[in-house]
Amino acid sequence: MKQTVKEKTLIRIATLTLTAAIGLGGGVFIASAKDYTSDIKDARGDLSDTETKLSEIQRRIKERQDYLTDLANSLAGIESEKLSHMSDRDYLLNELVNIKEDIEQFENEIAKMQKEHDEMEDLLLDRTRVMYQSSTDFELIQMFFTSKNIFDFIEKLNIYRKMIAEDRELLEKIRLQEALLEDKKAQEERLFADKEIILAEVEAAIQDLENNREFVTENYQTLTALVHNLEKEKEEYELTRDELTDKLNELEKLQRQAEEEARRAEEERKRKEEEARKAAEAEKARLEAEARKAAEAAERARKEAEDAQRAKEEALNEGSQSNVPRSPESAGFCWPLESYIKFTDYFGYRNHPIAHVWMLHAGTDIAASSGTKIYAAQDGVVSMAANNGAYGLTVIIDHGNGLQSVYAHCSKLLVSKGDHVKKGQTISLVGMTGGATGPHLHFEVRLDGKPVDSLPYLKGLY
Repeated sequence: MKQTVKEKTLIRIATLTLTAAIGLGGGVFIASAKDYTSDIKDARGDLSDTETKLSEIQRRIKERQDYLTDLANSLAGIESEKLSHMSDRDYLLNELVNIKEDIEQFENEIAKMQKEHDEMEDLLLDRTRVMYQSSTDFELIQMFFTSKNIFDFIEKLNIYRKMIAEDRELLEKIRLQEALLEDKKAQEERLFADKEIILAEVEAAIQDLENNREFVTENYQTLTALVHNLEKEKEEYELTRDELTDKLNELEKLQRQAEEEARRAEEERKRKEEEARKAAEAEKARLEAEARKAAEAAERARKEAEDAQRAKEEALNEGSQSNVPRSPESAGFCWPLESYIKFTDYFGYRNHPIAHVWMLHAGTDIAASSGTKIYAAQDGVVSMAANNGAYGLTVIIDHGNGLQSVYAHCSKLLVSKGDHVKKGQTISLVGMTGGATGPHLHFEVRLDGKPVDSLPYLKGLY
């Protein structure tokens, strides 16, 4: 049997609505972008900890470097003082050498003078002894008579007296010089002894300074090693800080890129939503206009279709077919599937799972595996065995008396239009053709071309 105008109109509206809904769904873009906030927070925390530790290491290095500076100053002071004492020691040593040389020279001079003194003393003694032995008036008389005149005698007498005075003066000079040399020699010896003591004190001071220098040097070396280790630790933390800084910069860059992508995606989403909204409104207006026109045409064609349907049914269902009861209790339907699985939807208005619009669900949905056999619920004549738009591959059986059964979303049709079928005969296989979300049988009952609740017709069969 050919489709009525009303059926074609409903199918067209459902198809257009489904197309518009799919278009709307496909046009919406959900913006998503990776959020680096947590990674950036962790990286900043690690960087802060590293900078804190680095500051502490730098503070410790500063303290030890200050202490090293003090030690270096102490070493410089010790070295300076040691050099000063060593200079004093060298000066004293030179002085002692000079004093020793002077003493040796003085001793030589004293020995020489002592020899001269002894010779002069012997000469003086000899002269004194001669003079003493010849100290008579005879010598004076002899000197008188040997003189040329009185003046010559007086001159000789003066020379004689002068010689005696010179000898006495020489003797006194020798004794004085000897005393001076002895005193100077004693002074040199005392100075030599004093400088020996001072030299010993200087040597002791130098040794103390050397000990202090060794102690300070040892501490300086130990502290230098500690500073070296801290410098290495500082370099490691600086390297870690640089790596964390690079990582943080990279994460912030990625975050900015992600935010920019999210912003552009959000703008694109809003743009597409606006385009989809406008398109949906335009499609809705067009569909409403077509629906009104279709409803008017359907209403006009309804009576014609009903009259034609009754006439055709009377012609096709002569005899017993015209007496098939219409009520669920007396229709005598059998279970339309090879086995019962479960009901997944029922007759009534619902939000269409694909079109997402509020519309009438005209049958009962029974889930079953693809390929499950579908049986004719009652005897009748096949009025449709073809693709029926959103219904997919569909079989419609006229049972007479205005009663029809519909089997939709089939995967394969096993009968043809005009075939006479018997109750329980396999007519098709379960599938999910047309507007279906899974394999199932859409079982529908129509009275005078209008769908009614099919579940009562199956009562007691499942």
